[in-house]
Amino acid sequence: MEVTITDLSPCRKQLRIEIDAETVNAKFDAVAKDFRRHAHLPGFRPGKAPLANVMRSYGDKIGEEAKRTLMSDSYAKALKENELRPVIMPEVEELQFGHGKPFQYLATLEVTPAFEMPEYIGIEVEKERRSVNDADIAKALDTLREQRVSYADMDRPAVEEDFIVVNFTGTIDDKPITDLIKVARGLTEQKNFWLHKTQNPLIPGTVEALIGSSKGDKKTVTVTIPDDFVYEEIVGKEAKYEIEVVQVKEKSLPELDDKFAKGFGAESMDKLREGVENDLKNELEYSKKKSIRNQCVDKLLGAVNCDLPETIVNEATRAAVHNIVQQNHQRGVGKEIIEENKDKIYANAKTDAEVRVKANYILSKIAEKEGIKVTDQELSRQVAAMAAQQKIKPQKLAQQLKDNGTIYQVQEEIMNAKVIDLLEEKAKVTEIDPKPEAEHTHSHEHGEGHDHSH
Repeated sequence: MEVTITDLSPCRKQLRIEIDAETVNAKFDAVAKDFRRHAHLPGFRPGKAPLANVMRSYGDKIGEEAKRTLMSDSYAKALKENELRPVIMPEVEELQFGHGKPFQYLATLEVTPAFEMPEYIGIEVEKERRSVNDADIAKALDTLREQRVSYADMDRPAVEEDFIVVNFTGTIDDKPITDLIKVARGLTEQKNFWLHKTQNPLIPGTVEALIGSSKGDKKTVTVTIPDDFVYEEIVGKEAKYEIEVVQVKEKSLPELDDKFAKGFGAESMDKLREGVENDLKNELEYSKKKSIRNQCVDKLLGAVNCDLPETIVNEATRAAVHNIVQQNHQRGVGKEIIEENKDKIYANAKTDAEVRVKANYILSKIAEKEGIKVTDQELSRQVAAMAAQQKIKPQKLAQQLKDNGTIYQVQEEIMNAKVIDLLEEKAKVTEIDPKPEAEHTHSHEHGEGHDHSH
């Protein structure tokens, strides 16, 4: 057997495989002998007909079976000898096949990327010296107070901290804003819309112009669209709003007392504060752990430079786009807005997919080197946890995952989590002073995206 490999791209290869005529003829004879055992030919007992007669009667079927086994065996051998790991089924083009001739075919395939594995034991990471303090507890209690907030209608002019309920219509150059941006219905017209200077300003400057207004007042307010506004097309333009004040509302928060605590299932305010403190400590430890795990994966991603199989990236991108669209639907985002932002959604999905695919290959290689495997018990436990979340029976979910071919993704998630456990355990941790709040970001969590173990 001769194999010639052509690199079409770093992860896409074409194998030209040729099997000599002698091997082809031997395979034809072996298959024909198998057929003879069961062949019913006139004048001959089963298994006794001459091979030539069997070949004449079953030639096409014998040829197909010979081709199938020759191709299967030679392709597997070519992969093994050249240490190739395909990620999809190959595209096969037959060049020549027949009794007495060499068998020649092309197999085009995408393969797992080859890369040098960086050192993954003792990755240097940072952990902030943070602990839960009184200010954190007070902030958390304020969040609980916000859940019990009330709003009172006021028969007085609006002050800066009030919510101002309005009806409005907005124009730019005397045209509805939707003429400029179709999806900007919320900027163009609203009924009973709650404005607030910081929490819901609509456009900066709008609420300031309404301070001192009372219920029933009507005002024309002109504001300039700021540079950092969500719709770039109208930045710098003047928007004119015809506004009717429907109601002025004063926000009121409950007192932190035992009555308040009982509303959250605690015996007293002291017990509620104690429970909040414990929750914050658990969240902080989880956050520190997650940060270390993400840093480990980020360091490996930064240390590996490799091309990725296009097919796998495309599949992951499609899945990511589907997830983004589903999440937007659940949040109530309309189809028009999703369609308007489809290019941005695709770009974000592809970037996310590339990071995840690359991380998968790195973590998979570490698992192989370290002999890390997923046990049946671990898989069953994960499926049971997923089933409990979805409120269906584990057996039913397991069957669904097998039927739609996604059970391997669950295995992959468990495997990746176990590898990241190792990275975290062996990481070299340096404690640092807390960073300013603005530097904490939550957008770069691809490493932990593979970890569902917590």
